[in-house]
Amino acid sequence: MLATVLRSEIAGQISILIISAFVEMRKFVISNKTILSRVNILEQKQSDTERKFEQVFAAMESGNVNPKQGIFFEGQIFDAWMFVSDLIQSAEKSL
Repeated sequence: MLATVLRSEIAGQISILIISAFVEMRKFVISNKTILSRVNILEQKQSDTERKFEQVFAAMESGNVNPKQGIFFEGQIFDAWMFVSDLIQSAEKSL
């Protein structure tokens, strides 16, 4: 379009260079199709992971997180005791 508006030799050369750049970009995309596909998959996985982290952080901030089971390490007697105590208190009929 530049060459038709300006009607100069330089404008024509620039137009040819622009078209050549687009041709090279097309060749690059075609030759790296598998890599670009893998990058898209990684971006989707990262987006899913970020969403899951946001859900975990939102749950932690709300303070309404009640675990259904506990994982305790050696020496965490108080944490285990609190978990069992809360579990017993939350029972509606029986354990």
